[in-house]
Amino acid sequence: MNALTIASKDQFFEQLADAFSEKIAKTEAKKIADFARQHYAHIPLEELVSRRFSDTYGAVLAAWQFLQKRSADETPVSVFNPDLESDGWQSTHSVIFILHPNIPFLIDSLRMAINQREIGTHSIQHSILRVERDDSGKLKKLHTTKKASKDASYEAFIVLEIDRHSAPEDLRDLEQTLQKVLHEVRIAVGDFPIVKEKVSEIVKELDATTAGISEEGKDEARAFLTWLVDDHFTFLGYDEYDFAKDKQGMVVRRVENSELGILRVNNERPDRVRLNELPQRTRHEMTRSDDIFIFAKSAQRSRVHRPAYPDYIAVKKFNSKGEVVGERRFLGLYTARVYNERPDEIPLLRRKFQSVMKRSGFLTDDYAGKELEQILTLYPRDELFQIETDELLRVAKSILYIQERRRIELFMREDVYGQFVTCLAFFPRDIYNTELRLKVEQVLLDRLEAEDIEFVTHFSESVLARVQFTIRVPQVENRQLPLAEIRDKVIELAQSWRDGLYEALSEAYGEEQGNELYRVWAGGFPASYTDMFSPRRAAIDLEHITASARDDDLAMSFYRALEEDENTLHFKLFYPDEPLPLSDVMPIFDNLGFRVIGEHPFEVIDRTGKTVWIHDFTLQSHTGNVVDIHRIRPIFEELFRRVWHGEAENDAFNRLLLSSYMSWREIALLRTYARYMRQIRFSNSQTFISNTLVNHVNLTRILLEYFEVRFNPERFKSKGKSEAAQQKLEIEFNAGLDEVENLSEDRVLRLYLELMQATLRTNYYQLDGEGQPKPYISVKFDPSQIPDMPLPLPMFEIFVYSPRVEGVHLRGGKVARGGLRWSDRFEDYRTEILGLVKAQQVKNAVIVPVGAKGGFVAKRLPDPSDREAFQAEGIAAYKTFIRGLLDITDNLVDSGIQPPERVIRHDEDDHYLVVAADKGTATFSDIANGLAAEYGFWMGDAFASGGSNGYDHKKMGITARGAWVSVERHFREMGINPAVDEFTAIGIGDMGGDVFGNGLLCSEKTRLVAAFNHIHIFIDPTPDTERSYKERKRLFELPRSAWTDYDSKLISKGGGVFSRNAKSIPVSPEMKKLLGIKADRVPPNMLISHILKAEVDLLWIGGIGTYVKGSGESHSDVGDKANDGLRINGAELRCKVVGEGGNLGFTQMGRIEYALKGGRLNTDFIDNSGGVDCSDHEVNMKILLNRAVAMGDLTGKQRNIMLEEMTDDVASLVLKNNYRQTQAISIASEDAATRLEEYRRLMNTFESEGKLNRALEFLPDDETLSERKLAKKGLTRPELSVLISYVKGDLKQVLIDSNLPDNPLLAGEMYKVFPRDLTKRFSKELGEHQLRREIIATQIANDMVNHMGITFVERLNQSTGADAASIALAWIIARDVFRIDSWWDKIEALDFHVSADLQMELMQDLMRLMRRAVRWLLRNRRAELNIQSHMERFADSVWAITSGLPEYLGDQARANWEKRNDQLMAAGLPKELASVLAGTGYLYSSLGIIEAQEATGMPLKTVANLYYDLGDRLDLTWFANAIAALTPSSHWQALARESFREDLDWQQRALTTGVLKTAESPEKVTDSVNAWEQRNQHMIDRWNAMLAELKGVREPEYAMFSVALRELLDLAQSTMHQSPEDVTTN
Repeated sequence: MNALTIASKDQFFEQLADAFSEKIAKTEAKKIADFARQHYAHIPLEELVSRRFSDTYGAVLAAWQFLQKRSADETPVSVFNPDLESDGWQSTHSVIFILHPNIPFLIDSLRMAINQREIGTHSIQHSILRVERDDSGKLKKLHTTKKASKDASYEAFIVLEIDRHSAPEDLRDLEQTLQKVLHEVRIAVGDFPIVKEKVSEIVKELDATTAGISEEGKDEARAFLTWLVDDHFTFLGYDEYDFAKDKQGMVVRRVENSELGILRVNNERPDRVRLNELPQRTRHEMTRSDDIFIFAKSAQRSRVHRPAYPDYIAVKKFNSKGEVVGERRFLGLYTARVYNERPDEIPLLRRKFQSVMKRSGFLTDDYAGKELEQILTLYPRDELFQIETDELLRVAKSILYIQERRRIELFMREDVYGQFVTCLAFFPRDIYNTELRLKVEQVLLDRLEAEDIEFVTHFSESVLARVQFTIRVPQVENRQLPLAEIRDKVIELAQSWRDGLYEALSEAYGEEQGNELYRVWAGGFPASYTDMFSPRRAAIDLEHITASARDDDLAMSFYRALEEDENTLHFKLFYPDEPLPLSDVMPIFDNLGFRVIGEHPFEVIDRTGKTVWIHDFTLQSHTGNVVDIHRIRPIFEELFRRVWHGEAENDAFNRLLLSSYMSWREIALLRTYARYMRQIRFSNSQTFISNTLVNHVNLTRILLEYFEVRFNPERFKSKGKSEAAQQKLEIEFNAGLDEVENLSEDRVLRLYLELMQATLRTNYYQLDGEGQPKPYISVKFDPSQIPDMPLPLPMFEIFVYSPRVEGVHLRGGKVARGGLRWSDRFEDYRTEILGLVKAQQVKNAVIVPVGAKGGFVAKRLPDPSDREAFQAEGIAAYKTFIRGLLDITDNLVDSGIQPPERVIRHDEDDHYLVVAADKGTATFSDIANGLAAEYGFWMGDAFASGGSNGYDHKKMGITARGAWVSVERHFREMGINPAVDEFTAIGIGDMGGDVFGNGLLCSEKTRLVAAFNHIHIFIDPTPDTERSYKERKRLFELPRSAWTDYDSKLISKGGGVFSRNAKSIPVSPEMKKLLGIKADRVPPNMLISHILKAEVDLLWIGGIGTYVKGSGESHSDVGDKANDGLRINGAELRCKVVGEGGNLGFTQMGRIEYALKGGRLNTDFIDNSGGVDCSDHEVNMKILLNRAVAMGDLTGKQRNIMLEEMTDDVASLVLKNNYRQTQAISIASEDAATRLEEYRRLMNTFESEGKLNRALEFLPDDETLSERKLAKKGLTRPELSVLISYVKGDLKQVLIDSNLPDNPLLAGEMYKVFPRDLTKRFSKELGEHQLRREIIATQIANDMVNHMGITFVERLNQSTGADAASIALAWIIARDVFRIDSWWDKIEALDFHVSADLQMELMQDLMRLMRRAVRWLLRNRRAELNIQSHMERFADSVWAITSGLPEYLGDQARANWEKRNDQLMAAGLPKELASVLAGTGYLYSSLGIIEAQEATGMPLKTVANLYYDLGDRLDLTWFANAIAALTPSSHWQALARESFREDLDWQQRALTTGVLKTAESPEKVTDSVNAWEQRNQHMIDRWNAMLAELKGVREPEYAMFSVALRELLDLAQSTMHQSPEDVTTN
């Protein structure tokens, strides 16, 4: 039902009546309907129809129920929440029903009680009912207002709807309060006539009073009391007091039972009080006998009628002597009539009025008189009663004086009892508002320590508004009213703030600028700002506001408010356009050591609409210490700005600012070292480190001073002075450490000093182009000086720190290279890089530089979904990292070293720095080279290989091709030619990748049956070799490709491409067969595990991740979480060959486990060293060519063309290195088991010299080696890979440190490293190459280890005592004398033409020849080793013997040679090669033969024939073979075997020389031999007998050979001492 259907109230009541009569008996329904009419008579129709009809219906019924009974002494009050269930109607509010005899003040008193509790009232329904009840109070009849019987009484029925309160206790409490109020109302109303009667009594008594009051005064008093009763005062209460004397003096005592009205229940005044306890002026007023009345206010607000402080009118009682002996007090409220009557018509007031007018001196009809009269007329009535005439005159005249002036004035007066102060305040109307009034109230409350305040505002035609404040105050003796102070404060508050701003701006900025600022900004300050800050403060703030608006940036102001204590500070931030997110700001304060205890934002808008937000923060230091604001302001604002702009980090280190007033840069330096500590796995947290520094400020200061003395170029006087200063500080620091009780804190501080001592250089004192400190810090360390560093220790390390990026660059030596990785391992990127540098160190064995590796983390990366922004931030981080490296690296200028500017160096010259691409930085080379150019770095674009003018590894496919060389070798050794024979493969990666893509295009015979990358799994159970190759090629040539791009029509039955995100993958019968799976569906990771375990020929690794581990390793040991779910153990692999094109596909333990099971693989750093090798070639070529460009022999363009044209040559050189290195590993693995002892000694030597940590490299310990020896197993290929790299790396360094590379005859070694065209054109420049020595040493080390095996140098060093350089020189001579390179190349050329086993056998023959030749040279020629003289001496003769070997051999030797030669020819060797290789066992002797020839002067052939003939006669060839066949079981036996061989060689040579000396000419040699035989027959027989015995023993002992050789020595010596005459006499 709504308003549309109801036209009038009558209609509404009719409908209500109908509704009642439907459900209720007719007579009852009519009564209810009549009640509803009466109750709702004055309620507007709109309100009635706005409610639900059913709710009105229910409410009427509930009210009717409530009316039914009320006994005479009760006043029912019901507070409840009606609901449908229990009441049949509902309301959203709480409802109050009250039934009460109708008396005055009910509604206003109830409303007052509700308002006081701050409860909102929604509706009041109030009806006066005429009811008739029986004796028990039951309702008999409800009369209409017109007709009523005499028995009817009036009852007020009140319904209030108030804010809903659901708690029952709240409803009960409210009910009790209302009952109390009603009780007070009843008492007040009930006692009203009695109180009025008291007034009449007093009027009568006045006649008799003997007080010193004139008759006129008495008349006035009577008139006043009569006037009061005449509806001018609402009497609420009354009580009476007597003054009585006792021993202590006068007591004011309440007359018992004298209270009437509300004083019966609520009397604030005590029953008795001593007069002397009251304030002096109160006592004076109370005891004055020349005045009848005291006017004052009650300190307790009225709960009846009006919520004001009621007025007291006390009428004094006098005794017969006219003394005051008591008082009668009336409590009540002046009625509205009083305020409307003129004061000159009100008794008492009229006398004051006339007195003031008279004493004022003004005439009544002049202007001033009229104005004064008007002032008095409008003066607050209650004030007029209370104020003394003198004071009223003074105040009234002052008001008159200010009447038309726009000024502020205040008048204050304390009341008689000292409980109230009245303040009359005048304000110009145009500035007076609620806001100002509230501020003034606050001032009054504060200054008067007031308890309460109320106000009345009066506006008239005057320009001033008047406010009367009634202020409740505590009673004090002699209160001093601080009127002037309050007035000044109020004037300051009320003065137009903008007026003040105008003055302040003119004062601060001068008139012109001040006016402009005022014009633009004056109207823009919000009221909240003007309330809080003075105009002068605003003038200061405007400087920051305008700066913020102008620069569109943050501005700030740090200050202390005058009125606050010393440890409270304020910080204002000014920010354009939008408020600052507090969540961004609060942590900064917290880390600066401040607690924010308040924040106020203000929006300031200039006249163009430009907004600047001000945030005013109230701060206290966490420690509560007093802060020196002058010291801290500049550094605080600077640090805050840096943190805000991201130039400094927001962390606990910033508390150093507060604890020790450190600048942001000093804090950044300490943070840099702390960040480095985290990377070297220091156990304490960053927070702990920062707390330590804060706790030990003095020690922290010493550390900074130490750093300053060590590195600040401005303080560096000389090395000696600097060291002395450092030493002094170290002593001071260590003394301070003794005071540090906490061990962990001691460790932190000690480490700081150790790190600073280990720092060699820093860019901390370098400045950028604008003369500012650089936004990043780089420090160069000597890791060997830092205790407890994680192993292995690099030689140098540079750490770069900034809030955007952190990174490390680790170098194994001065000339080192390796990639820079964009790491995502923020917590431990150094651990990652350390692992990689270890791998790089072994990988770089084939190239000039030793291993290096760098890595950085970008710390402010945006969301990866925005690829461009993400990449841009990565590049910015990379650039900062590179700058950090270049900042502290020496430069070469005109072949001289140029140290970096403003860097104090504590190390030697160090100018070789190259970087390379790695994960995440593949395309960054040009960026790095651009920076090198910017720095004028001597390497130019050789600094970062692979840039736009460098070799593109992916295009060349060099890494994959290098790894494929390894795969080919494995297959060749298995008898498979991967270029011809089909083979099955599985792979990790996709065709879009460099290594995977290029690798799977290396052979057209590859049958790729399965592969996977991080997104997809590809399975092709029975691929068509040719078609699948073409499809792979197509994918590779796309700009970007995924496995899903593979043409599904070309995938064989049962295969497909599956997503790794799928829950599970269906397994086809073909897949089951291929992978040995039984289930029908498997999760993706399980499928990958099965693929890895597939029985195929090749597993090709071209992706990222570690997929195979050792059984003894846990997944967490591996450190590649992403692949924990699919990783398998080495022993589970069923493939035959693994090609590691990618890095870290296996753990080393996984490799070893697989190899021990018979699997063929090397390691990642062996297989994929092609990339790093190619880069090194590029760098070395660029160093050479850049010099030519600088000299003007070549233009930059010509250089680039030249580099490009030599791409294939470079690739060939690189692949050759890969080929040779894997070949060396193969040769080593052939006899690894028999040479186990050699390897053990080698590893022990390296370990004892600190060059190797076996555990770190997963090399077997001695116990494991013993187990392998028993199992007849040697070192596996992965272990040999590590050793070959260590040996090469060490040899390289040893040779660089020797003078061998300076030998001019070794220039030819340089030519092997560079393409032929380059060496032809720039042979002179090659000799001057910056890295000439390093290149030669590297080339020799590589060649020697590749050709001679891993233990060669170690063995020779053990057996001959020669150093590595001498061994290398002897090897070079032997190599060139025997033309080994040529024969070796020819054996390699037989790949796939002869068996790999045979190739290996032949190479081992050459190695044996070389080993013996080198040993011979070292034994016989060490003191005079010289390439030129030895070549001249031996080369031609050796070649003569080599080329015509059969003619030089003895009969038996020739027969052996022919047999071997035929075998080799049959195996497919070319004639010349077969001829040489069939006789390697004899060729070694040529050195001895040549010596014999030189000693005797006989023709070479004669000497050789005799040499071999004597060998035949004495069966020395058998004896030599028997020595070779010895298997030494210890190192000493091995040495013994070698000395046996050498002794035999020497003796055979001695025999030859001896016999030849007896022959006078070649023709007579045969005779000489015969003669020699006859002469030494006895000794020869003895020798033969020994040989026979030796031949008869299955396993001869070493001692037997020793004794036999002694016999042979006797024969040799006997022969040597023969003369030709001896022979002829025979």
